[in-house]
Amino acid sequence: MAKAKKTSARTKAQPKTSGAFEALGLKQAAPIVTRVQDGLREAGDAFRQAGGTMGHESRKVALTIVSHVQDNVIRSFEALRETIEAETFAEAVKIQQHAMTDMFRRGIQQFREVSEIVGQSGNKSLKPITKLVSTLRDARKAA
Repeated sequence: MAKAKKTSARTKAQPKTSGAFEALGLKQAAPIVTRVQDGLREAGDAFRQAGGTMGHESRKVALTIVSHVQDNVIRSFEALRETIEAETFAEAVKIQQHAMTDMFRRGIQQFREVSEIVGQSGNKSLKPITKLVSTLRDARKAA
């Protein structure tokens, strides 16, 4: 009796393809792969540009805050000096009230200024990314 040859599941599942079919598949896949690679390069460039802008804008915000803090400290010491030099207690209280009111108003103005810088910085930083997304959206609509 002749023994039957055993075949594995792997050898049964492998379809036989011709070389022409494989070459055709690679030809069709190449433009798609190239397009994906180009898109990823563009996205990388946009994110790099956004990161650089974000770093520059963050420094601008930090320098503005440091400038405000320095101004506030100087004015606080000036108010303290005036308070100590006051002739009467009532005069010292008036100086402190004026200093507190001035500090509150200045704080609100400084907060607004920093908020505006942060808002503008966000727009500048995200501009390359929004431009990339717009081009992708336009490309999808055109297709």
